[in-house]
Amino acid sequence: MDATRTTHHLEETIDNFEKQKIKDIKTIFSEFITIEMLFHGKALEVYTAAYQNIKKIDEEEDLEVFRNSLYPPDYSSRLDIVRANSKSPLQRSLSAKCISGTGQVSKPYLKGI
Repeated sequence: MDATRTTHHLEETIDNFEKQKIKDIKTIFSEFITIEMLFHGKALEVYTAAYQNIKKIDEEEDLEVFRNSLYPPDYSSRLDIVRANSKSPLQRSLSAKCISGTGQVSKPYLKGI
């Protein structure tokens, strides 16, 4: 009789263990699948937005922007203004000597300025 009761108790323990194992596996897989669905749902949103943005690209307009970047407008007038306001090479070299620490410029250089 004692062996029958021990066997029955062991069967109940094994049964309870299997029930808990199945519940745990079900919970783990349910959580995993929920997380994966959220991830892929968000990825689908991002891909959808990217796809829509790609479809909105105006190829002709982008080509025109690219062509304009290759041949910028004439900046010669701006360049002339900068050149007119900049120092001559001699003046720049004299300023550099003063800044470099010598601080002395011989008089022959100053006569031409």
